[in-house]
Amino acid sequence: MKKIANIINFVRSIEPRSEDDGFLLPTVERELELCKEHGFRSTLLFQYDALMLPEYRELVARFAPDVEPGLWLEAVSPQAERAGVPWEGRYVWDWTGGVNYLSHYSRQDREKLLDAAFGTFCEYFGYYPKVVGCWSLDSGSLSYLNEKYYIEAACICKEQSGTDYTTLWGGVYNGAYFPCRNNLLCPASTNVEQIGVPVFRMLGPDPIYQYDSGLGDPDRPQGVVTLEPVYPEGGGSREWVEWYLRENYNDKCLSLAYAQFGQENSFGWDSIKRGLPMQFELLEEEVRSGRIDLMTLGETGRWFKKTYDMTPPAAMCTDSDPRGEGRRSVWYWSRFYRANLLYDSGAVRLRDLQLFDENYGSDASDFGNAGTETGHYDLPVTDGFMYSKDGIVAGIWVENEDGPVSFPEPFESRPDGEDAVEVRAEDFSARFEPERISFTLPEGAFLRFRYADLPRIPYREAKKKSLRLVFTASGEEYEYFLRLRKGFFSTGKEGIVI
Repeated sequence: MKKIANIINFVRSIEPRSEDDGFLLPTVERELELCKEHGFRSTLLFQYDALMLPEYRELVARFAPDVEPGLWLEAVSPQAERAGVPWEGRYVWDWTGGVNYLSHYSRQDREKLLDAAFGTFCEYFGYYPKVVGCWSLDSGSLSYLNEKYYIEAACICKEQSGTDYTTLWGGVYNGAYFPCRNNLLCPASTNVEQIGVPVFRMLGPDPIYQYDSGLGDPDRPQGVVTLEPVYPEGGGSREWVEWYLRENYNDKCLSLAYAQFGQENSFGWDSIKRGLPMQFELLEEEVRSGRIDLMTLGETGRWFKKTYDMTPPAAMCTDSDPRGEGRRSVWYWSRFYRANLLYDSGAVRLRDLQLFDENYGSDASDFGNAGTETGHYDLPVTDGFMYSKDGIVAGIWVENEDGPVSFPEPFESRPDGEDAVEVRAEDFSARFEPERISFTLPEGAFLRFRYADLPRIPYREAKKKSLRLVFTASGEEYEYFLRLRKGFFSTGKEGIVI
């Protein structure tokens, strides 16, 4: 078990959404000065436009040796010009239409854009970067960087639905994993299909409230409750940060407890100056006590790859509610699936269950995505956010003939060995293992699938021991199954029941 924090600041030198972007450089300088005040090492990821400017590159020398430089891989027009790739954006950097993401381009043009960025970095620093990040990456680009430039780690956005034109939904909820060659959001289940670069999820999502932020209208962008210091319900609140440090870094993570601190400079120092110093003050206490290891992204990637040859089981188990409303949440993932069990006002539901199938190709096409949004998905069995609407809260609920069963406190979770988590309440238990989930229910209880009447619902046919599902994305259908070792499926006017 390891408890790691990264400070990752990524920088742009242009901000078309502001009349004056002169605040961008001072914001990065202040972030690095704050790191120096606390004796923190950090990772600085340059977008290509910032990489070209000496005043940004000089920051690495000024704060050496405590800054690890790398690349932020959103595309910009000078990068496209050097690569010989047509630029379709409205500005030097355009956050809409997908032109800033590599998945917008053909495989050949992606490689040209990456070669331009890595070549320019090497011209200025004398070596190729070992770490990269972007809100959204694709498996083909990561494979290329691994095979040609031997990068050591990458970071991508947390899970989100439609926020900033990007959807990443169904992957490892937090921490790190080795992706497969067909889908960057999916951990590889075999060594043959595995990309040997660990990918880390950014921004520190709230394990209880981030998932449900905006619940009830899955067609609108999801809200944000994260460690980012600009958000008052999350990283801008001292009480929430204290809670997050306590719960995220408890002793129930199995393999790795992880969080990324830092903020993109586009927000400006005025938006960051309250939350980030407070966070660093609390983080310093944890680092000095030895409870948390502060590492650069590259160091974390090297540790992860040395320690694990495939994605290990991991968990986020919360024993308290930052809003004092009695909720508890257990996230568990292995290289085969991820799940979330939520306790809410006595009711228990499997809020989310997504299968990881390395044969499902979400983003490795040889042709670019010409749509206005970038989307990466895994295979949903139940989806408490996407399948909730019109007052229906989706999930697999523990019910009896009278409706949801109410379980009194305590609702407790604990590790069971190195790869499993057990959850217990009165007359109820759940056990999460790498390849299966087991439930023990009170007499007369069953598991009911609840979901709104939406075109994206995947359920096709329930037989006694298997449920056939079909997921549709980008017009293509993929078939998969949920199978029962014990119990049986039944269907009726109330839907699907186990």
